[in-house]
Amino acid sequence: MDDMMTKAGTSLEKLGEDLKIYPFQDRDKQDRLFLARFEFPKYGENFEYSNAAAEGVPGFIDFLAGFPIDCIEMMVAIGERSSKPDMISVDEGGGVAPPVPSNGFFKWPDMTKVLLNLTAIPTKNVGRILAANLAGEPKPAKAHWWFRVQLKAEGSKFPVPGEFLGLGVRMMPDKYWAKQKSSPFLFSGNWMDTIYYSGGRVTEVIPPASPATYPTYKVQWRKDEITARPSDFAEYKVDDRVTILKDVSTTKTTQLWKDDDMQAEVDKTLWQIAPITFYGLEQEEEGG
Repeated sequence: MDDMMTKAGTSLEKLGEDLKIYPFQDRDKQDRLFLARFEFPKYGENFEYSNAAAEGVPGFIDFLAGFPIDCIEMMVAIGERSSKPDMISVDEGGGVAPPVPSNGFFKWPDMTKVLLNLTAIPTKNVGRILAANLAGEPKPAKAHWWFRVQLKAEGSKFPVPGEFLGLGVRMMPDKYWAKQKSSPFLFSGNWMDTIYYSGGRVTEVIPPASPATYPTYKVQWRKDEITARPSDFAEYKVDDRVTILKDVSTTKTTQLWKDDDMQAEVDKTLWQIAPITFYGLEQEEEGG
């Protein structure tokens, strides 16, 4: 449950460059990220883990976490696409103790992404600390428990399908934190794929090769680089974050963190880049 950095490779470096929020540092000063489990069923279909989902929610996320009582000031959702620099508050780390929040205690520019606030009080109807383990799944070891987040059906602009969504942790300033690189820092997370959608970042544009009249693209997907063709004649450039349309012939009715299409070994030859955006975030980026 602690191999998410291994799966990420260098793919999260851009998140650090853009947001200045970095993964948890272990005792050896190595980047480390823990697992987040999730389930997103197709509209109108049932949850496989129905006991974990609240009534009427489109999905839930279980972030692996510690024991947040009296040491955590705030926990927030940090998405590589859904979090924007002007809607986060970050303080540089590196000190023996966490910095005093520059935007004030218990405040965050985008309150819709606050999952826990006021020293271990979960946001109403959203977060649950020390949640029960999913039936039949391995239990966390040592001093780790699940922090369960129920996604809102309305008004929420995260997660963007396919993005990495992490649990951002802001410690109380009087607590030991092992000189983390940023406050908040990322503790756990996963790529929030849905049944049909994943995501990635363009790393290379490959010119058309006859008889094709359109370019193909190399896309960073987790730690791997895949080649994908566009679904139409939309054009992309290096560093563009893109939506990937997966196998549309699938018959599954729910997406789980452990599905085959979440793994590096899955056949991706049919995956395409599709000109699909979510929540109007691209318009916000362009000032529209």
